[in-house]
Amino acid sequence: MFMEKYSGVWVLVLLLLALPAGAWAQGSQWQMVHGEVLQVLPEEHKLVIACGGQEVLLAVEEDCRVFRQDQPVALASLRPVAAGAYQDVLCWINTKGLVSLILVNYYVQEEDGLLVAYDIFGNRK
Repeated sequence: MFMEKYSGVWVLVLLLLALPAGAWAQGSQWQMVHGEVLQVLPEEHKLVIACGGQEVLLAVEEDCRVFRQDQPVALASLRPVAAGAYQDVLCWINTKGLVSLILVNYYVQEEDGLLVAYDIFGNRK
C-alpha cells in the first residue's frame, strides 16, 4: 500500500537524480513547471498548459520522455480527458528552453457520491 501510494514520488526522485550530470556541473538552470494540459500539438512538439492562472506554450524536445504511473506514454496521450477535465503535468525544461521530461497524472476518486480530482502531488483540485 505504501509503495503504491508513493510510487510516483519515488519515480520523481529517481528521475531528478537521472538528469544529465553535465547540466548540473556547468551550473545550468533547469526549470520545473507544474500545470494542467489544455492542448497537445504532437506534430509541432508543443504543449499548452495552464500554469499560475495563465496559458503557457511549451516547446517539447523530439526525444522528450513522458511517464504516467512509471510507464512511458506518447505525448499525444496528454490531451484533455474531457471538457474541463485536464491532466496534471510536471515538466522539466532544459537549458535550451525545451521540455525534456514530463510526468503526467490524472486521478479521480468518488467521495460522497461526487468525483473528486487530485493533482500530481495528491492534493484535491
